[in-house]
Amino acid sequence: MASSIMGQPHVFAGPKVLPVAAFRRVALPFPAPPSLPPPLPLARPRRLASLVATRAKGKTTAQEGSGSLQPKSAKDSDKSSASVPTEEEEEVEEDLPWIQEKAMDLVEFTGTVTQAIPGPRVGQSKLPWILAAPLAYIGLSFVIAFVKTVRKFTSPRAQKRRLVNKNAMLLKSIDELFVEGDSGVQYPALEGLMQKTGFSMEEILRKYIRYALNEKPFSPELVVNLIHLRKASMLDDPQVAEVLNEVSRRIVKEKGPVVMDISGFTEKGFKRKLAVQALFGKILYLSELPEFCSRDGSLMTKEIFGVTDEDADTLRIHTLSESGDVDSLEKMVDDSDTEGSIDTS
Repeated sequence: MASSIMGQPHVFAGPKVLPVAAFRRVALPFPAPPSLPPPLPLARPRRLASLVATRAKGKTTAQEGSGSLQPKSAKDSDKSSASVPTEEEEEVEEDLPWIQEKAMDLVEFTGTVTQAIPGPRVGQSKLPWILAAPLAYIGLSFVIAFVKTVRKFTSPRAQKRRLVNKNAMLLKSIDELFVEGDSGVQYPALEGLMQKTGFSMEEILRKYIRYALNEKPFSPELVVNLIHLRKASMLDDPQVAEVLNEVSRRIVKEKGPVVMDISGFTEKGFKRKLAVQALFGKILYLSELPEFCSRDGSLMTKEIFGVTDEDADTLRIHTLSESGDVDSLEKMVDDSDTEGSIDTS
């Protein structure tokens, strides 16, 4: 027995080393996975590759953590590193835990929604800035157009144009009332014109008197129409006297006072002074008609035109000769008074 032992070579009594082929056939021990709920079925197989890769990396990390707990020799570490590709291929069939799958779904859904939301993204796209430039231009153009429109309608020129249009409409309406006859020129009709134009009754009478003296021949028919308008306005004598004073002021402001000696003026100045004399004579004639205005201290036409009593007598004669037959004028005024009394009764 001793010779047989002596005849055999000495073998070191140590750990039994398995061949390499046998080692590869033995599966390495791994910690058992924690008990988790069964994984949900994957709805989209196309995401399997990315999930498998993530799972494989997680397994590799778990192997490193378990290796730190279980000491291995250098040969074991080399063999385990050589067996990593085989383990990855075996773990392809494993599913992710449902918590990780839900987290991946949430990440993917968040990215999809973020891409779908319109709006500026800092450092990602230049499209919002491209849209901001035209929008800013359109907004600036709108503001400029609005300011120009407001200035256009509130400028003195626009206000004067609107006033001229209202004056023309007023004068045309009164002429149409005179065409209808005496029944057309009544206070309700004038009150309607007041509401339509916004003028007072004094302004309506003043505007038509000045229009008639400038644009119409100073005939008996015109004087009768002015008397009818004065009565339909229902104004008092002091108010009518103030209307004549205002007409006189506007004429003097536009054409100047009455000048009796017109020698040395140019043709244009000569015609202007003759026109002022004629206008003063017409206003003087109306102011002296008892049917139109009573003579009281409020009437100041002579003082406004700068005319003396002698000059007024001279101009009064010329006005009466221009107006035509005085007897026919007085007869027309008397007839109008009679018709007015009949209508009133």
